[in-house]
Amino acid sequence: MKAHSTTVSETGDVDVKRICVLQRSHGFYFPKSIPQERGSLAFQLCVITSLVLFFTDVGTNENRIISVIALYILGIIILIGLQILHRIFLLAEEYKHLQSRYEHSITNLLKDAFYFRVRVYVTCFVMALFITFYFLTNDFFTDFQFSITRIILLMIPTIYLSGIILQLNESPLNDSLWVAQNNGLDYGSGMAYSFFHGYLKLVLPKTGTEEKNLKELMQDYEDQNKIEFPIYKLFVLIPKSLKCFVSLKNEYSPSIDESSSLPEKKLTIAGVQNRSYKNAVYKINSEKTKSKIYVSAEYATPLKTFKDVFDTTGEHTGYYEKHKNDIILQFYITLKKVLERTGLNQFCELIYYEDWYKDQDNQICYYDVGKIILKRLKELKKQREKME
Repeated sequence: MKAHSTTVSETGDVDVKRICVLQRSHGFYFPKSIPQERGSLAFQLCVITSLVLFFTDVGTNENRIISVIALYILGIIILIGLQILHRIFLLAEEYKHLQSRYEHSITNLLKDAFYFRVRVYVTCFVMALFITFYFLTNDFFTDFQFSITRIILLMIPTIYLSGIILQLNESPLNDSLWVAQNNGLDYGSGMAYSFFHGYLKLVLPKTGTEEKNLKELMQDYEDQNKIEFPIYKLFVLIPKSLKCFVSLKNEYSPSIDESSSLPEKKLTIAGVQNRSYKNAVYKINSEKTKSKIYVSAEYATPLKTFKDVFDTTGEHTGYYEKHKNDIILQFYITLKKVLERTGLNQFCELIYYEDWYKDQDNQICYYDVGKIILKRLKELKKQREKME
């Protein structure tokens, strides 16, 4: 990293203008070392280049101008047709996710798959009128003299750039596929990494100091309260609806009760002195054994923040709400992979689940999380028995 030695004077004063983003009357001032928002230069160059190529072809072509324009329009129509064909291919896969991603609605699926910007529909309408008029009044195939050189050097680049100008690739389905690429740049992956490095990595393992790891804290809790945990893991709940109650004990989860928390950890993080970390403990009433099962469990807190984002009207609210399921899925997949890669999955169990349903009166109800955790405990017990 290149040092900015000239930002500090001999007297120790800092040249704020060279290191800080400052608000001005006409906008923001950015130091050269801090990236700022990109402009539209690339788009403008696409428009200018396509126009130059098009008018060069029109001006030097031996064919009639109207015939040259018709050829270009046919090329753009073919380009749009290929884009539609690609979306039909995508539709075949998306149909398998009709219930989970599109609320079992064919209409929602078709809207997402065949969405185009208004400029595309306007362009198609104008082109359709022109091409209809042309073919009714001209014999294109006998009238036009083709030149391979012109097609390669002028027409194909112009049509390609037209596709960029029309933004043919933009659609909710393509946005969803981008999120699903798991490239780590999406909101879900970002939340997962923040949750892991900013919380789980601090409370689960040893920290390199005298602090204890989760298992040791749970063992201390057992000794102090004369109880026993069936497994030394923190259960992190990931409800699909993002509904995170204040406590796991609520009107929809009668099988679970609150207990005292695990011993707290105090760590100094990012300038915050002695920040307190502690994990909740709950006791679940088992109908089968008529006993209380103790577990450490909590909601994935970034999901609560994420829900607040699209519950409050903002610039990206509609986008986040539209792609909520994709973002949560990437949160779960990324977090699970990070836990496995670091070996901390031995201390943490993720439960990603459908958390709500509608009752006979069409009212929204939520599943009992105590029963969901008990079911997962049963599965973990079977897995442990197989390994032994």
